[in-house]
Amino acid sequence: MEGVRMALNTTDYFNVSTYFNTTIAPVPARAVMPPEYLNRIQYTCEHVLTPIVCSLGICGNALSLCVLTRREMAAATTCFLTALAVSDLLLLMLQVPAFFGNNAGVASSYSFRLFTRFYSVIRYVMNNVFITCTGWLTVAVTTERFISLRFMFHPRLVCTIQKARLVIIAIFLLSFTFHFSKFFEYVPNPDLNSTKVLLSTYLVHTPSYDMYVHIANIALAAIIPVFLLVVANAFLIYFLATHRRRMLRHKATASSNMTSVDMLHVSAIVVATVLVFIMCHSVGVFLALTIASKGRHWVFEIPAFKSLNYINTFLVMVNSSVNFILYCAISRKFRKTLISIFQRRLGRKDTWTTAMPLSENSTATVGTNLRITNNNGKVYSSSSKSVTSNGSTHSGHSATRADV
Repeated sequence: MEGVRMALNTTDYFNVSTYFNTTIAPVPARAVMPPEYLNRIQYTCEHVLTPIVCSLGICGNALSLCVLTRREMAAATTCFLTALAVSDLLLLMLQVPAFFGNNAGVASSYSFRLFTRFYSVIRYVMNNVFITCTGWLTVAVTTERFISLRFMFHPRLVCTIQKARLVIIAIFLLSFTFHFSKFFEYVPNPDLNSTKVLLSTYLVHTPSYDMYVHIANIALAAIIPVFLLVVANAFLIYFLATHRRRMLRHKATASSNMTSVDMLHVSAIVVATVLVFIMCHSVGVFLALTIASKGRHWVFEIPAFKSLNYINTFLVMVNSSVNFILYCAISRKFRKTLISIFQRRLGRKDTWTTAMPLSENSTATVGTNLRITNNNGKVYSSSSKSVTSNGSTHSGHSATRADV
């Protein structure tokens, strides 16, 4: 058994397997000093840029969830964007424990070395799950936008919130099921003094499983999603360009025109999200195709491909972090909702100090716990919905005395 086992360094395993699940038995590192540019790229991507991007991305996705989960934002497209934000947020949060390993003191502690052994297995599997979810959720939201624009005058064909939720659940379940076997590819290294945190099992050295990983991972998690996104996004851009002409042809009313503007903004967000997705994953697609044709051993013996792998890992994190910026830049409704949330939090006042109207004849709507003080200094609470500035109450509710 030990003869077929192969030690695996944490950094090498993560960088090799981050993109679209192209994970096969890693190649043992040669006892050759890597080029200086490769060390610089690795340090810049892993120790400098990726922690910054992940930190900003976690904050951005959290804010996106605050806005997208508001009741006024409810829609089928919003459901997909919410699920996309959840998947991106979980992917970014999953990287945080690894950043503590950049500190030599933390990395050398016994508890961290023990934690890293088991954390690396979970990270290895769930990275692939969340990246697959992100890809197929992007395909789903692009398809939904295409159908909504193409068949906007056929309500039966438009995706509903219930259907969107079912599709989201199916994507998460199928992605996890698809990668479940990866839990059995590597095991924690019991030797805590070793720098190799994982040991590969016989599964990754099985020829049939090796073929399954090549074909299934590259096809279902790389080629097919990107191909579908390119085609669907092209059609979506075309329908956005011809949308005004089709609305004039159908003689849409003013109210439908306002709804049409919202649809255009949402569709523009989806188009921008897809374009960023394709650009950020283009390096990974190239690596996946090269691995499929040349083999992993051949690819990662070349320093240039190793440097591309570090860059690809960084770009995947960028893709999961940038959507909040796109939403703010494109959608006016998203910006207004975000601002209103902060204004509500900052401007919230306690019910005991509700300000009275400035005008003698003006009225204000208050809560049921409004406190009123008369000339004698006695305090009353009123359940009235309308209160004038002189302290009298209306709407048929009488004021009752409260304990002082």
